[in-house]
Amino acid sequence: MPYDPTLKVDTAWDLGIDDYTAIWFFQTAGREVRVIDYFETSGDGLQAIVRQAIAGKPYVYGRHYLPHDVRVRELGAEGRSRLETLSGLGLAPIEVGTAAGPEERIAAARAMIPMAWFDATACAVGLERLRAYRKRWNTGTYSFSGPLHDQASHGADAFGEYALNRRLVRAARPVRGPSVGRWTGWGEVSSRRPGCRS
Repeated sequence: MPYDPTLKVDTAWDLGIDDYTAIWFFQTAGREVRVIDYFETSGDGLQAIVRQAIAGKPYVYGRHYLPHDVRVRELGAEGRSRLETLSGLGLAPIEVGTAAGPEERIAAARAMIPMAWFDATACAVGLERLRAYRKRWNTGTYSFSGPLHDQASHGADAFGEYALNRRLVRAARPVRGPSVGRWTGWGEVSSRRPGCRS
């Protein structure tokens, strides 16, 4: 079974209502990053997302990494921020990421991928999103300009959110993981193109 109950599960999010909300599930053992699950949805509110993606899974959670816009206040939520709403739904502890450009998230994700192992079945949709993430073509200048915002970008942004901000949290609070034992059913991802090998 890919989930190791002796290790806590960290999550990393990209939030959206009209767009997708994407959540990756990670376990860390030493330098190894085990990517054990992926969830995405569109059109659901935070209560439904927490119920389906967090409470509906058998994991013991560590930290939840959310982008800096989680502090945005919502008119329809009596002025509460998304952070306050998620905290009220029992999501804790929440690490609010630093505001960063897509280039920083992409660089952090590329640096983490050689250390990452993916559950090929549970992460199948997420891996499709990483493979499909690409630059936007500017027809006016006939050049690429930044990442294309489409259904792939949310999963890629959530992955980059974890890659970028886990380093900052670990630098502030060193965490020791257990030694790595035998692990089966996993595929390592090459740094050139995310995917799985048996």
